[in-house]
Amino acid sequence: MPILFVLPEFPKYSETFVIDQIVGLLDRGFDVRILAISRGPQPAPGDIVATRGLMERTTFIFDHSASASKHWQILLRRLRQVLPGLPSARVRKALSVRLYGHAAKSLVLAGAVRRIREPLKAKAIIAHFGPTGVLAANLRALGLIEGPIHTVFHGFDLSQHSVLARHADDYRRLFVQGERMMPISTRWSHKLEAMGCAPEKIQVHRMGVDLNSFRYVSPGDVSSAGTRPLRVVSVARLVEKKGVLYLCQAVAELARRGVPVELNVIGDGPLQATLERFVADEGMGDHIHILGRRDKSFVQTALRDADIFALPSVTATDGDQEGIPVSLMEAMASGVPCLSTVHSGIPELIEDGYSGWLVPERDAGALADKLARIQNGDYDLPAIARHARETVEARFNQSRLHDQLAAQLALED
Repeated sequence: MPILFVLPEFPKYSETFVIDQIVGLLDRGFDVRILAISRGPQPAPGDIVATRGLMERTTFIFDHSASASKHWQILLRRLRQVLPGLPSARVRKALSVRLYGHAAKSLVLAGAVRRIREPLKAKAIIAHFGPTGVLAANLRALGLIEGPIHTVFHGFDLSQHSVLARHADDYRRLFVQGERMMPISTRWSHKLEAMGCAPEKIQVHRMGVDLNSFRYVSPGDVSSAGTRPLRVVSVARLVEKKGVLYLCQAVAELARRGVPVELNVIGDGPLQATLERFVADEGMGDHIHILGRRDKSFVQTALRDADIFALPSVTATDGDQEGIPVSLMEAMASGVPCLSTVHSGIPELIEDGYSGWLVPERDAGALADKLARIQNGDYDLPAIARHARETVEARFNQSRLHDQLAAQLALED
């Protein structure tokens, strides 16, 4: 029987770890199928989703995309698909908020009843993100899918206030009904226990990176560069939890101190205009460059040219937290020393002063002081980089993690 992935959207290129995991299991001989709520962007020719035929392996509950739509537009499109099925008792049951909570309100269960004619039977069901695990349990209760459910918890699904409030009862049921909870960090395993999940159902399964895609190059000695600016790069979605504003404040402080430093910020998001205004208001155009979204080759070149990769993540005002950012793993695998924060699972990746540096959240002064010491040559950057690469090789090696998952799934009845 196949392995069934249950996902909110497919493909979703901001979640390449899901695509990588699917391909990793295919490479290890598993028949993988995908059940997605919504359709993502059409893969470009030559894209791995296209070359591996992943769209042909996918069943979509709703054919339209949800990413760029307003909530009411999504519900209206779903309603049009669900309404013709109202005479069916199974469709009406799938609309029971008392039985199925938010999944019924979202019309996803009713849409699934309309779409899935025969139960999708699987050796194992992998649901990425807690709310999707809840959905998988409800789909199984309706007889639409069959198999043990493994829910992968990442970050927002165990931290964002609105998600926890909406799914408090759902999670309690999932902890009973689901076979395995797979948080991506030890931090989140402790949170699951605190929420009432039995410890024997919890197994940490980390995300990782393909080491073959990141050639390690040992960094040079920045202190020997004289007055050349310390080159800092940050690659992130420009949202609050990435903490990029504090990084910009730190670089502005350094510039005012006369420390030569240059920051390139790559990525887009709702805070891009805020960051651009900060740079203009502070007169930092020579030191801070907000570059927007760029392609993969541009990002790779920026990493090669950087002295430091910085991602000072913070807990957002809505509670949203990181898992363990893959961008940090990629930089560490490439030999670029990383500066981050004591946040979520990041200390499980970076040991302060040994494989990178960690400062408190929302502390621009601490970021500035650390960057100043790096610029001053106070640290052995080649040693830091070597330890970072060794950490990724030992604990965040994607190929090894896929092997572990494959071995676990092979034991399923």
